[in-house]
Amino acid sequence: MSNIRNENSVPFIPLYLRNSPLDIYNSTLDIPILLPTKFNKKDRARCVRVLDDELSIQHTGVGASSIRANNPIPHRAGIYYFEIDLLNEPASIGVARKGFNLEGHSGWEFNSVGYHGDDGLIYCERGYGISYGPTFSTGDTIGCCLNYYDQIIFFTKNGINLGIASTSIFTGDLYPIVGIQTRFSHVEINFGTRPFKFDIEFYAKAIFQQNPMFTFNEFDEYYEDEYESSDYF
Repeated sequence: MSNIRNENSVPFIPLYLRNSPLDIYNSTLDIPILLPTKFNKKDRARCVRVLDDELSIQHTGVGASSIRANNPIPHRAGIYYFEIDLLNEPASIGVARKGFNLEGHSGWEFNSVGYHGDDGLIYCERGYGISYGPTFSTGDTIGCCLNYYDQIIFFTKNGINLGIASTSIFTGDLYPIVGIQTRFSHVEINFGTRPFKFDIEFYAKAIFQQNPMFTFNEFDEYYEDEYESSDYF
């Protein structure tokens, strides 16, 4: 069963964010804050083909090729999670700023982090990785979670939390990024329109209870201060 909520003009929000501070805040706005909901056909490497559902991609050539989601991850969400299903060949998953070069994999450049299936390494703003988790390929489900309260990013494999991967790059707008490498690679993304492998609802509930939410004004002031101290490209 789909989790899409589309009564009137209410934007989609996944189950783990229902009745969260973001959900409650959105209910008061004429123009609500949007979450990522699909791949962006106009924001992809040249060898990435987006299928009709806009939730699946295939590689049409060779070489590192990535694609961004249609919307950035709002820091006001507090927590954000998405997963990919690998239908053929390894892939990479992560987050990056808008200026990230999509003819590559997440983590290879400034303001990006990525978990790569071919070697199991985490790449964080540089071209070499560090040991993190197992490799992953056909049949695996890999997730990425941003926790803005605790300033951590972690990844999951087949529903298992692999531990903290990064505590950086939380300034600026970050987008979900998926990368593929070899011809005919096929990946599907899940933003919450179907059940996740990882129990993000349990995790989110615990985090929301442990971290009373800033007022949104305080949250914005905090991130504005962070933006002012950061270099942008």
